[in-house]
Amino acid sequence: MILRKACINEVDICYQCMEDAKAYQRSLGFAQWHENYPTIPIIEEDIRTGIAYTFVEDGKIVGYCCIIIGDEPAYHDIEGSWKTERPYGVVHRMAFSKGYAGTGLSKKAFALIKEHCLAHGAEAIRIDTHEDNKVMQHILAREGFAPCGVIYYDGPKLAFEWDA
Repeated sequence: MILRKACINEVDICYQCMEDAKAYQRSLGFAQWHENYPTIPIIEEDIRTGIAYTFVEDGKIVGYCCIIIGDEPAYHDIEGSWKTERPYGVVHRMAFSKGYAGTGLSKKAFALIKEHCLAHGAEAIRIDTHEDNKVMQHILAREGFAPCGVIYYDGPKLAFEWDA
């Protein structure tokens, strides 16, 4: 699997990854994302600003996420504290295509994200997730992310950080 920047002609595929992830969340009994988030215009803006990435396996886009290297204003106020004040990357809107849950894709994806962030000077990675998203919380713990507290971005979210 590889991680690469998303192209504008891939908006529909990236959006379908988001829709598949929303359906998966609903099947588990929660909704981290709602009908009006994330949308096609949000993904288009992610691509235009250069923060949209795809996970590609065997030539097929199987996932989508945003990676920001640098400051995330939504993370300035935290109930708790971040592990480090070193340069960091942020992961938002991570989603995979239908049928990839439980296939080990997240392990490969986080290895690629860590490699990307380190290569771009980010010595830590911050991420948030819904309190009911136990699957992502399990993945984050497995990948070495420590719980840091709560941030408020479209409601309360659990904040996690990994550092090299």
